Amino acid sequence: MQRTVAGIDWRRVAIGAGILALVVLAFLFAEHIPRTIAVFLIGAFIAFGVQPLVVRLQKRKIPRSLAIAIVFAGLLLIIAIGLTLVVPLAIAQTQALVTNAPSYVAQTQTWLGSAEQWVRDRFPSVAIPTNNFDIGQLTGSHMSAFATSTISSLSAIVLNTFTAFFVGFSALMLSFFFLANDKQVSDSFCSMFPESKRGTARKLSAEIAELFGSYISGQVIVSAITGIVVAAGSAIVGFKFALLLGIITAVAYAIPIFGMLVAQIVALVLCAPQGAACVIWVQVIMFGMARISDNVLVPKIMGDSVGVSPIGVMFAVFAGGELFGLPGLILGIPAAALIKILWRYFVTPWLHRQMDDVNA
Repeated sequence: MQRTVAGIDWRRVAIGAGILALVVLAFLFAEHIPRTIAVFLIGAFIAFGVQPLVVRLQKRKIPRSLAIAIVFAGLLLIIAIGLTLVVPLAIAQTQALVTNAPSYVAQTQTWLGSAEQWVRDRFPSVAIPTNNFDIGQLTGSHMSAFATSTISSLSAIVLNTFTAFFVGFSALMLSFFFLANDKQVSDSFCSMFPESKRGTARKLSAEIAELFGSYISGQVIVSAITGIVVAAGSAIVGFKFALLLGIITAVAYAIPIFGMLVAQIVALVLCAPQGAACVIWVQVIMFGMARISDNVLVPKIMGDSVGVSPIGVMFAVFAGGELFGLPGLILGIPAAALIKILWRYFVTPWLHRQMDDVNA
């Protein structure tokens, strides 16, 4: 025991404590500039997401600068289409949903009354609590309060919308800078390490970039395809809010384990006023497309891009959601993969050295 204590490398301990203190100070500093941090994080994720596309174009003998320009031109075109076509239609469907909400609620109350009567007729001995509240009246009061608060906070909504556009545009420009100056960014990262460790740091940065790039680009493509197919299929069977459901499905599919389950419950509620046939068709479309995405698209597009075990995936999703909400649910898996990489680069060699010292 004395030899173990005497063998402690206090220099390493001091370096570790200093790094930990710097991380804590950086976190405290970041709490006071959340908007700036958001811009840089979003810009980094956009850069990670489009990096695989740039690399593919480079493999076809296209210069990197031209490849970046082509990718961002396509990205801007998609954004323009979304703003001019998808967003207005989604807003129109949302307004229609809000307008029809009272009739939907009234129909739901009628169904509840019918279900209650069905149970009373077949199971007369079962005591069912009396329904003493009116769902329509309750929802109507909530809708009135919501409309009043919305009107009173209209200026805040306009300001937040402008801020969101500013953050998104700034992040897009920053992501272009990251890609155009990727070598300088990598060199700056490696310069923070001792010269003897810079080769390892360069490999580490390349592996992290490949990990996040493969995961983000693959997840976006698979989620987008899943949402588009669900929206198209739902529109074909006559569902009124097909685009909204497609957007919900695309976001939900990016949340592992229970995202699609939540989306199907939402679809069940939205489809119910259009009858049982609409409910069944939409549920079949969503379930079938989710299975196709899981078993065909994910292996083809994403492969084993993160290399995290199923137990690790479950823990990462639940822990990420509990700590950071929706962003934590979506990014929990790549964060777990990042921790695995850092463990392999830094902790595993240290454990091997300790075991070698003990065996010696």
